[in-house]
Amino acid sequence: MGTTIRTVEQHRLTWFHAHAPASYWEDLWDQHLNPETYRNAEQGDLGEFEEVFTRFLPRSGPILEAGCGVGTFVLALRQRHYEAEGVDNAVRTIEQALRLRPDLPLRVGDVGNLAVPDDHYAGYFSNGVVEHFRAGPEKILLEAWRVLRPGGVAIITVPYFNPLRRLKARLGRFRNDPTGLEFYQYAFGAPEFLTILAGVGFTILQTDHFGLQKGLRDEWPFLGRIQHLPWIGPALGWRIQSCLRRCQKPLSRCCAHMLRVVVRKPEAGSRPSR
Repeated sequence: MGTTIRTVEQHRLTWFHAHAPASYWEDLWDQHLNPETYRNAEQGDLGEFEEVFTRFLPRSGPILEAGCGVGTFVLALRQRHYEAEGVDNAVRTIEQALRLRPDLPLRVGDVGNLAVPDDHYAGYFSNGVVEHFRAGPEKILLEAWRVLRPGGVAIITVPYFNPLRRLKARLGRFRNDPTGLEFYQYAFGAPEFLTILAGVGFTILQTDHFGLQKGLRDEWPFLGRIQHLPWIGPALGWRIQSCLRRCQKPLSRCCAHMLRVVVRKPEAGSRPSR
């Protein structure tokens, strides 16, 4: 993807890339999309979404993954007997996914202008999508609110402008000039993103954080290398990993890469303005 820099813009950590093509995600999936891509999903494996999906997603009614990529979550949810479907704007990716898995209800579409009536979905899932819009996430979230039924639940994830990243920003680590580079994504602090969701009209049910290892690798790259140093040895490397696992919850609050928020559309109320 070329050179990557991060800077702070509008109180958000903002990624820019040099010459990032519009087809980035399609090119990325081209490298990895094959029958093995679906092996875990065929077993209903939801990974680190297991607890939040099984606790909050409704068991009856259609569920949309907005920005579904190749549809692994759609497949895993359907294996768990959820009525899941997916939409993505990556035409080539959807076409290739359907060649491999014609049984999956995937389609090409715009997550900001979904071709379904109001109050259509019982559940909605968006994993690392709304942060990629330069104008901000509001348009996509308003559309999510429109298509959810009253009482419907949405699970939204975005990159997290976590306390460690904010500390580094205060220390001047992200003072980079993005001139000539292309916008890629925002990372949001929890207070700002929760305020945006509430402003759209959602009720906040739960927040948590995930992606600790990526958060640590991004901000403390030496942690990703230390266990592989020749003088560390497998025993000490295992102890380092074990310590990180035991401290996962407090470390995630300050260092995780992603913020995950569960929200509900109220049973009754005025429609938010666009």
